[in-house]
Amino acid sequence: MNDTGRGSAEERFDGAGADHRTPLTPPASEPDAGGAGAAESSAFGGALGRTVRAGMSGESLSGRGVLDAIGGWRGVAETLVPGLLFLVIFTFTRDARVSAIAPAALALVAVVVRLIRREPLVSVFSGAAGVAIAVVATLLTGRGADYYVPGFITNIAWSAGLLISMAIGWPLVGVALGALRGDLTGWRRDRTLKRVAMWLTLLWSGLFIARLAVQVPLYFAAREPDGIAATDALGIARLVMGVPLFALVVVFTWMVLSKLTRSSDEPTGETGASTGQNTPLT
Repeated sequence: MNDTGRGSAEERFDGAGADHRTPLTPPASEPDAGGAGAAESSAFGGALGRTVRAGMSGESLSGRGVLDAIGGWRGVAETLVPGLLFLVIFTFTRDARVSAIAPAALALVAVVVRLIRREPLVSVFSGAAGVAIAVVATLLTGRGADYYVPGFITNIAWSAGLLISMAIGWPLVGVALGALRGDLTGWRRDRTLKRVAMWLTLLWSGLFIARLAVQVPLYFAAREPDGIAATDALGIARLVMGVPLFALVVVFTWMVLSKLTRSSDEPTGETGASTGQNTPLT
């Protein structure tokens, strides 16, 4: 990920060489996102970790940056295309088992491509695992709505994890921030930062809860004898509330953390007093 403007957000030195790094700033020795930092971000929630990293480093919000945060073009394609193929084929054939063949074939091709590129096995099979479970569930039941059941499990797990992290006072956004800074507890001593982390974690949990609130009723409606239209609606809801809604949450999180970082970088009244300069009132 591009680290444009990172220097000003990471370190500020006065004439004596004193370090004025803010509580939001990662260590100066932290590797670029293309190296170990990217793996570290993935370990703490993938897109969540990358978004927190970008926001706290002062990186300017950009379309390219958001795309990188949600997995790049390949990540977006691997998320959207299987469900889109299933929905389109099911709309024309009304045969769930036939419709599941195309996503299964696509997932197999993705695995082969990743193996040829000699990517880590976790990366190879993680993207295909969800599609494989969805395809198997559909083939066993013959119901189109069952293709979307694995997604419900994922959303339940993430929403529960995020809410639990808030309940115990360790909101996951704050944990990700602390992990990326190499200090898991420092952020808790900043009341403003802890409060922001709590609200942003609530926002991320709201994303997964909103998906469940809309899609689960459609799923049960689709299981009725006349539930074909509900199955179509479920497929559309899954696409709309997938990458597009996810990207909006990424953008908002990035903007909030970037603003907080800039605010913490601004000189305080104490700095002005120590230099003999008056700080203008606002």
